[in-house]
Amino acid sequence: MGIRSAPAVRIVGRDSRLRLHTVGDWESRPLDALRECCRAQTALAKAIWQTVRQARNAGHSWTEIGNALGVTKQTAWTRFSGEMRHPIIGEEIERKEGGADG
Repeated sequence: MGIRSAPAVRIVGRDSRLRLHTVGDWESRPLDALRECCRAQTALAKAIWQTVRQARNAGHSWTEIGNALGVTKQTAWTRFSGEMRHPIIGEEIERKEGGADG
């Protein structure tokens, strides 16, 4: 039997065709798969925070940002006007300057 690859998450496509693909051995390595999901969720949360900050710096209102996120302006402001928090454990995450992958 061959070596089974570690679980991984891939985001492919764009717009309404955006999809999440899983690769690797998710069945026999569920804890590794769970860790991979957590890493992906944290990376997406950082990307959203950085993009919200870029939108605010570009002069966009909380109403516009809320509309882009599919929430009210109050929800957007409440979620993104303070410190960035880990999506699962709630601890503060350091905001790095630069691209959405940082």
